[in-house]
Amino acid sequence: MSRNWKSRHELPVITRLNYNFDIKRLQEELNQFATDKVWDGLGSDYAHMCETHTKLPKMFFKEEELDKVDCVCDLDWEKTSYQQLSLTEFDETYDLSQRTELSGSAWDNRVAKQDPKADERWYRKVKNDVPSYLRKVLDTFVGSHRTRFANLAPNSEIKPHIDYDTLYGVRLHIALETNNKCFNGGWDKHGNEIKQHIPADGSVWLVNPGVKHYAVNGGNTTRNHLIISVDSQEIIEKML
Repeated sequence: MSRNWKSRHELPVITRLNYNFDIKRLQEELNQFATDKVWDGLGSDYAHMCETHTKLPKMFFKEEELDKVDCVCDLDWEKTSYQQLSLTEFDETYDLSQRTELSGSAWDNRVAKQDPKADERWYRKVKNDVPSYLRKVLDTFVGSHRTRFANLAPNSEIKPHIDYDTLYGVRLHIALETNNKCFNGGWDKHGNEIKQHIPADGSVWLVNPGVKHYAVNGGNTTRNHLIISVDSQEIIEKML
């Protein structure tokens, strides 16, 4: 593990990073890429990975923590009105030895090496029809993988849950469509609730996947985020 990697309680619940992209181009390419494609929940391209993903929190967190919050794949995604459209797919040429920063986690040793398709870090091959500016955005972030558009319907929510520890990876959000009643939230190590509206202005936000967190769309229009998973903390070391 890189000595600079921070655990989940050393990172903020949510914070803006010093990046900014052309929001109009991102919105245009969202519409271009999504044409004639089917949005779905956590299944489809990531079906096998999601079946085994519940092992991640159980390896990283204590039982008393898990008793108080849902794991990501325990949620009823149909009821959340949460749909995704993936930009990346499984890359059979990838292996953990290519990483510039190694977590050395139990997940690497027990699961990832034996069953790569259960590990979202292998889903880093950008699909052929992803437009050029989106590719440029992904190339900006070292270790980017499992990237998708995530659509949260009006008047719906994603309940509090834990994904995985930040020693496994972090997640970045860029809002493409939103309204003033949309926000992400979570709780820090002291139990303080942090709530943040992410504006659709091209800004990039770190959302900590290792603390209890949630998302709400209380408005009457769709909330759509570009979510980029990253297995490196290089992008945030200079900003925190």
